Formats: sequence, structure tokens, C-alpha cells
Amino acid sequence: MSGLDAAQLAIFAVLSLPVLYLIYSHGRRGFLGWGFLLVFCILRLTGAGMAIGNSGPAAQIISSIGLSPMLLSLDGILHEARTYRYATLNKGIEYPFMAVFHILIVAGVALVGSGAGGLTSETPEAKDLTHVKVGMALLEIGWGILVLWTLWTLKERSHPVETAREGSALLYGVLVALLVEEIQLVYSLVAQCTQRADLNPTTGNLAVRVVLGFLPGVAATVVLVVVGVWTRSVSVSKEVAGRDSGRSGWV
Repeated sequence: MSGLDAAQLAIFAVLSLPVLYLIYSHGRRGFLGWGFLLVFCILRLTGAGMAIGNSGPAAQIISSIGLSPMLLSLDGILHEARTYRYATLNKGIEYPFMAVFHILIVAGVALVGSGAGGLTSETPEAKDLTHVKVGMALLEIGWGILVLWTLWTLKERSHPVETAREGSALLYGVLVALLVEEIQLVYSLVAQCTQRADLNPTTGNLAVRVVLGFLPGVAATVVLVVVGVWTRSVSVSKEVAGRDSGRSGWV
């Protein structure tokens, strides 16, 4: 049993509790973002549990696909932040962008998962490594798109709405989490593409796994939870300021 896996199990079990609260408090506008953050925590818990029991192929595959829920969560929270900074959104741009982004990430994680599964089998093939490289490249492209979209949103002036401050706080949280998560994304990219034993996310060098694999995920989650708790009442404020005065964020 690895002390790192036990620590990951304990920390993400604790972090899952405020995330559950944020799914409720942020309402329908934040459901995708905070929902995917919960999926990220659950995958971390699952991977740690499998690694404690057996550091086999299943744990490595879970580790390989664990970044995708975080990217989808950041996309969802970015969308939520934009709804609070602007009186209205251009739905003809906003929702097609989100759909294309989700397709990109799902395609990337599917390729990484299938490739990682093949590489851990008894008869790995050359195409398995190609799938991993292409999949990781798609995830990296997705990260770049989110960074540009976040910076563009910050560059634009927000509308004179009461929830603009909370929207900006969420945006800065997304930007910080993106920069931190890039450390883990690059680590996963190098580890998967080179297949070096010391970079293996479940059995590799402990210091590398802690600094490049474990801490960035924890830090990104903590940043999002902090800004999420600070803006926990923004959904109700948006409704009161808008057309559904007095209703909760779920209505």
C-alpha cells in the first residue's frame, strides 16, 4: 500500500464534500462545471483505491483518463462565470463552442484510454502508442482553447450587472486552475508518450508522482472549491437581479 495513494484517497474524499455542496448552491448554471469536478474527484478516489489494492493496468488507465473531467469542469465553470459577467450571452456562439469542446475532450480521452489499455496488455501494438499521442495532443489543444477563451473573457469588459464581481472571481479561479493543471497535463503527456518506468503515474518515481501528478490536481481542485464557496450565493443573486426574482438557482 502506497502512502501517496492513501493520501490521495483521503484528500479527495474530503474535497468531494464541498464539491457536492457547490453543485447544489450554484444551481443549474453551475451544474456542468461542479458536476464534472465531482467526477474528477471520484476518478481520483477510484484510481487511488485500485492502486492501493493492486497497481495494475486498471489503475493506470484510470490515471490516464483522469484529466478530462477537470478540463470539462473548467469549461463548465468558465461558462457559468460568463453568465454572471454578462446580462445575456450569444447562445449561437456559446453553446456550439461548448459542444465542440466537449467532443474534442471526449475524443481525446477515448484515444488515450484505448491506447493506454493496449499498451498495458500482453501484446501491445504500435497503434496503441499512436492513439495515446494523438489523444494527449487533443487534450493539450483543449487546454489551450480554454486558456484563450478565459483570457478573452477577462479582456472584455463585463456588463453593468450585480453579479459581475462573482463572475470575475470564478474566471480568475479557472485561469489559476488551468495554469496549475497544465503541469499535470504535460507530465501525463511525457509519461504516456515516452512510457518511461520512472514516470509511470502509478508505479514511477515517488517524488515525480507527488510534484507533477498529485499536487497539481489537489491545488487546482482547492482553488476551484475556494472560489466556488466564495461565490456560492451568486446564482440566487442572478435570479433576483433578473427575470426570476426570488427563485433559487435550480428554477
